[in-house]
Amino acid sequence: MKITKIVKLDPERPGTIVIPLFRGLAPTAVSAIGREFPELAELLQQKKILPKNGDALFFHAASGRRQFLLIAAGRSNRPTDARSLACRIMLQLREKHVSRALLYFSVQTSVSRGFMLNLIDYLHLNNYAFDRYLHKKSKPVQRLDLFCRNKMPISAAEARERETINRSVVFCRDLVNEIPARITPDTLVQTATTLAREHRLALTVFRKAELAEHGLNGLLAVGAAACCSPALIRLDWIPEKFSRTVILVGKGITFDSGGLNIKPGASMEEMKSDMAGAAAALAVMKSAAVLDLPVKLTALAAVAENMPGAAAYKPGDIITYANKKTVEIVNTDAEGRLILADALIMASREKPDAIIELSTLTGGIITALGDGMAGLMCRDRKLRTELLQAADVCGELLWELPLFSEYRKDITAKVADLKNADYHGASSIKAGLFLNEFTGSVPFAHLDIAGTAFLSRPGFWLAAEGATGYGVRLLIEYLKNLT
Repeated sequence: MKITKIVKLDPERPGTIVIPLFRGLAPTAVSAIGREFPELAELLQQKKILPKNGDALFFHAASGRRQFLLIAAGRSNRPTDARSLACRIMLQLREKHVSRALLYFSVQTSVSRGFMLNLIDYLHLNNYAFDRYLHKKSKPVQRLDLFCRNKMPISAAEARERETINRSVVFCRDLVNEIPARITPDTLVQTATTLAREHRLALTVFRKAELAEHGLNGLLAVGAAACCSPALIRLDWIPEKFSRTVILVGKGITFDSGGLNIKPGASMEEMKSDMAGAAAALAVMKSAAVLDLPVKLTALAAVAENMPGAAAYKPGDIITYANKKTVEIVNTDAEGRLILADALIMASREKPDAIIELSTLTGGIITALGDGMAGLMCRDRKLRTELLQAADVCGELLWELPLFSEYRKDITAKVADLKNADYHGASSIKAGLFLNEFTGSVPFAHLDIAGTAFLSRPGFWLAAEGATGYGVRLLIEYLKNLT
């Protein structure tokens, strides 16, 4: 969808006009809207029938040339209200099969920059539908023009930038929503190869032989019974000038059956989404290149299928990692941390300014935080603050959980240095402590996105179920703030 800032309004413009009615709108503002659109003058005087508290009114002008969507909009300086407004606007426009519309802000409406950025993002996000396998396709909105009678708080270039970023979000959502027959370690390698070719990214891929050569035994163990060999995918964005180096690590379990500790059937329904962290990391690389961000950025996607079979790793096995730490396998359905450990070892050896890892890691984070925010575990105060600020700006919310060192005893084993499960409570925090064992002294942030990456029902600000693309906008915001 094209979202375009326009500077001149055609008073005779046909089509659909969307008018947010903000809380506390003065009578003079209502009159000004009536003068701008004479078809609405009489309706606006009948205040009792105007939408309130999130309601909307779709109104057809008598002439038939224009139709209006009047929608109660909350406060014009609150980003949370912008997200909700965008969701409701797109629901209405898509339901009415509107292909092009104008979003009009009256002369007495002062819209904040944060409000407008969130509005644009969530208009894009709520225009998405994964309908590849439906005979009857949905019809997205093709173009939305923005017009402010007051000064627009963002530039046309910024509006185009949001479109670029949200194209990467769509890339991520499509990967995560795709059926597991089509998303395997092989196809993710092919996807990364295409990204590298199209966006001037350096690509390195470790498959079975290279994984063994580098001692990446977590990936080899988890992927041993799968249809194709596991992989560690590396993409590098190296601009001409940069002052910061960041490595993103993403969990890429393309399907998680649970391995020999097989999941119940109902628990496998959404397990195609267990590669959402890797998909987000790849999507961030796409945006970083297109936006030419002056940050040296690396993505490491640890990719495998977790399947049962004759070659499957077993409870009781012990994995020896490249940093010489050993891990006892207690449960093969706690596989994500096993492959992430390999990637984190590789990342920490390069001593970047920060390592940020995203993973659909634990069901415990859903119990704790639901699907409205992800868990953040980070001991570095500066990195933690930067991520929390970026989350608040873009609406991909984080909630900090402590990496409580006294819990470390619960992740140790009797026959190995660590164990991968059976932690007896606080499972999300203890999984974060497990990952922290493989990062050395590098500033490290763990984002547990198990609740936010894939929705089983519509969310607060997203009308569609399925993949959300969580993490892409958050990390781009973080990276932009570094510069």
